[in-house]
Amino acid sequence: MILEEFALLASDTARTKAYLQAMIRENRIPGICVVYSDDISQMKKEAEKYQSGGEEERYFDRNIPVLSSLNEAGIPYLLLEDKDINSEQMKEVLSGLKQKYLIYSGYGGYILKEHLFRMDKKFIHVHAGILPQYRGSTTAYYSFLQEKEFGATAIFLNEGIDEGEIITQATFPVPEEMVNVDYIYEPYIRSQVLMKAIGQYLEMGELLSSGQNMEGAETYYIIHPLLKHLAIMGMEKMTDS
Repeated sequence: MILEEFALLASDTARTKAYLQAMIRENRIPGICVVYSDDISQMKKEAEKYQSGGEEERYFDRNIPVLSSLNEAGIPYLLLEDKDINSEQMKEVLSGLKQKYLIYSGYGGYILKEHLFRMDKKFIHVHAGILPQYRGSTTAYYSFLQEKEFGATAIFLNEGIDEGEIITQATFPVPEEMVNVDYIYEPYIRSQVLMKAIGQYLEMGELLSSGQNMEGAETYYIIHPLLKHLAIMGMEKMTDS
């Protein structure tokens, strides 16, 4: 099924690979992808050299290049030699898209600026935490330390950090076997909440959302290495038991 109203803004990251593989697996194909990187030639080389190992990964396969997934599924895409989501070049490309919903899978450290929100588009972002309780950075680890579970929330981005209207959210258990949280499990749970949001769109014909009650909301910052280590040790203990 082609989602004509959806475009995927696809950085060269594990999150993009998780999103793409989930969408292809469930036959929920975006109308177009905008693939952006400061080294498109390297992305092309990786796709040319890639050979499938033949084994299906439990969550998703980080080894499959973004362009390999797109080519194999026949998904149309644009290539943009630019890593900055806020650049004039990107603005021109995005404003020219016919799609209403832009699934944002960007590079870390970039926050969408005001001019992008003046376009007649809605930017969908999946945050790795239940909002509004877990705003900010590395919230997967804080969630585990306090709740012994993980969560993700799909929102429409606005100019505030993790303050956009909530589309849907879900919690997830600690994985049965130890897995890399940053590059496997977190992107995977984000992809599952993205698919949940798309499912709601297909059911309702639009994406409904509701505002956040920010009273008592907590903002977290990049977790201290010691706390991260304690979280990983706690996960290992749970998976071993």
